[in-house]
Amino acid sequence: MELFTTVGLPEHFITLTPTSDVMTVGSCFAQHVGTLLQQRMGEEHVMVNPFGVLYNPVSIAQSLLMLTEGEKPDGRIFLGQDNVWHSWTHSSLFSAPTEEECRRKVVTSVCEARHRLRSASLLCITFGTTRCYRLLSEGYVVANCHKEPQRCFSEEEYPLDSLISLWRDVLQRLHAFAPEMKVCFTVSPYRYRKYGYHESQIQKSKLLLLADALVSSDDHTAYFPAYEIMLDELRDYRFYAPDMLHPSEQAVGIISSRFEQWTFSPEMKNVAEERYREWRRSLHRQIVKP
Repeated sequence: MELFTTVGLPEHFITLTPTSDVMTVGSCFAQHVGTLLQQRMGEEHVMVNPFGVLYNPVSIAQSLLMLTEGEKPDGRIFLGQDNVWHSWTHSSLFSAPTEEECRRKVVTSVCEARHRLRSASLLCITFGTTRCYRLLSEGYVVANCHKEPQRCFSEEEYPLDSLISLWRDVLQRLHAFAPEMKVCFTVSPYRYRKYGYHESQIQKSKLLLLADALVSSDDHTAYFPAYEIMLDELRDYRFYAPDMLHPSEQAVGIISSRFEQWTFSPEMKNVAEERYREWRRSLHRQIVKP
C-alpha cells in the first residue's frame, strides 16, 4: 500500500558533471538548495545568490539584466536611516558602515557573478512572491527595503501578462549572453503568512503559470517541481521549520536530492558523495578540536 504519491520529475534536461558550473538566484529556498549544491559540487562550481536573497520576479529580472547588459553596479547605493550604507539592488548582506565598503562589496560580487554566469552550465531561478516594492522617489522596484519608512514605497502586485513579457525578454538576453547555458525555474514552497494563506496560494499560482508559460515557449528552459514535492510528497508539518512556514532542513535536503537525481551524471554523483563525506569529516574535526 502506498502512503503518499510521488511527484514525477520532468524529462531529462541537463547532465551536470564534475566540471559543470551552476548559479542559483532567488528566494531563501534558492539559498538553501544552492548551499547544499556547493557542498556536493564545490564552491568553485556553484555561486549562490550573488545579489543576496531576492523574492519577486521583477527584482530577479533586474539583477540578471545588470549582469548581461554590463550596467554599472554601484549606482543605487544610499545612506539609510540606520546610518548604514545599503544598495537598492542587493540584500542587506552587502550593507556596510561606509559608502566605500558597500560599493566595494557590490561591485566585487557583480563582477564575479557576470564572469561566472557567462561560463555557467545551469542557472537555477526560484520565484517566491509576485509582490514587489517600488521606490517612489526613483520609480524603480527595489530588491530590499532595508527597513526604510513604508511611506517611501508603493507595494505592487505585478500582472501575470507583464511578468511573462518581462521574462521572455530576460531569457532572450540570457541566451545571447551565455548561449550554452540552460535555465531551470522553481517556485519556493515557503508560505507568506503576511498576505494570508489564500492570497499566498494565489501568488504561488501566478508564479506557477509564469514558469509554465516560459518553459513551454523556450527549449533552453525547464521547471523543477520543488513546490509540488513539498506540498504533495512532504505534506506533513514535521517537514516544516518551527515557524510552520519554511521547509525544514530535512525537507530541503530531500528536495535537493531529487534535483541531484534529475541532473547529476553518475560520475558527479560519486564525486558529490565523496565531497559530502569530506565535509562531514571536517565538521567533526572542528567539533572535537581541543
